[in-house]
Amino acid sequence: MVAKVKVAFTYISPFFFYFIIFANTAKSLDVIRDTELENYTYEIVSMLLKSYELSEKDLNIYFIKSNQINAFVTGGNNIFINTELIIKSDDYREYAAVIAHELSHIINGHIFNTSIEISDLSSKALPIYLLGIISIIAGSTDSGIAGVMVGQASVSDGFTYYSRTQEASADQAAVNILCKGGVDAKYLISFLNVLDSIQLNDLGNTENYRSTHPNIENRISWIESSMKNNQNCDFEKDLLLEKKFNLLKAKLHGFTHPYYETEAVYKFDNETDLYARAVSKYLKGDHKDSINNLENLLKIDPYNPYYMELIGEIYFSNRDFEKAYHYQLEANKNIDKTNDLYNMMMGNYLLSFETIEKTKESIPYLKKSIQINPKNAYSWYLLARAYSEANEVALANYATAERYFLIGERALSYSFAIKAIKSIEENSPEWYRSSDLIEILEKEVSTNR
Repeated sequence: MVAKVKVAFTYISPFFFYFIIFANTAKSLDVIRDTELENYTYEIVSMLLKSYELSEKDLNIYFIKSNQINAFVTGGNNIFINTELIIKSDDYREYAAVIAHELSHIINGHIFNTSIEISDLSSKALPIYLLGIISIIAGSTDSGIAGVMVGQASVSDGFTYYSRTQEASADQAAVNILCKGGVDAKYLISFLNVLDSIQLNDLGNTENYRSTHPNIENRISWIESSMKNNQNCDFEKDLLLEKKFNLLKAKLHGFTHPYYETEAVYKFDNETDLYARAVSKYLKGDHKDSINNLENLLKIDPYNPYYMELIGEIYFSNRDFEKAYHYQLEANKNIDKTNDLYNMMMGNYLLSFETIEKTKESIPYLKKSIQINPKNAYSWYLLARAYSEANEVALANYATAERYFLIGERALSYSFAIKAIKSIEENSPEWYRSSDLIEILEKEVSTNR
């Protein structure tokens, strides 16, 4: 029996701007978003794929807040990475090696092949699991998490064995990906050694990287065999990538581990340790100390947008909207790549002033956020709020219809799309999209009859 699912969209911090929380009495899946984490990972992916037709733009990468070391792929070029896997990697090249391994599953069509093989399984549980993941991505949260839980409860050992037979070719292909991408492939072995050094009783019987992948000794043999065919793979460390990686790890540790653990691990006054403690102190409620750490960090790196962003969030949480807006504006100016989350933050901060001038100023930021990422449901919510406060009721109805469509509330989406199209400017982009939503939703109803 599947427990009743509680689903919430919570906007809580800029370094993890929002969580999509799928919770039940047994376990929860926290899919997190963070600009620094995403930008760094896509930078690694772009480097690894430079010799392949597949592009980082073709991928969807999701990060799960979890203390289990794991990474996996599902159909549709989706990669899931647990935060603890990043924390436990000793070097950015180990993280790159894991990504290369997962990319090799996609490049070699293992997900497609798997869908054929599992047709022989009597339980057919894995298709339920994959459909559950896909439903979550699409926004159908209740049905999505139910599918995941049912699938997890009934996946047969037959598929686990079959998936392990793919790991040899994935590891060997990963070596090629790493060498072509300018990363020393021996760090795939290095990561496996890290896993091997972790006590098995610490991992327990939970789903983790080790339990879903073959024997480490076998994998090392496969990798070493493949490396013999890649003689020119002894690349130097990229010091900038390593610095970025260590800062990212520090941030993740401060966010995902208890305060006392972060304070024990990151106890010095270098840039990495100050960053970790700034995050942990913020979450603990020591906002003054956190800001002091971040101000010291800005003395070291005055143009770091992630430091500015976090200071802005701390001021925002203390309702100092002027300072929050100032720091987020500076973060937006200094970020290398425009980002839907940063534009969403700007819109949210401007709305917090509760003046018509600032509300109107928020709309272009929120529209830009959605232009970059049309699936950002929280940006749609904020845009609907902004339109409503600006007395643009028809546009507010349209934005609300988009938001409900994304989160799987089809009836509400249809209702607001009908309201929108009655008074929205004809032949405008919003008018056409409202018409599309109505048509899509009416087809869904007729198909399900």
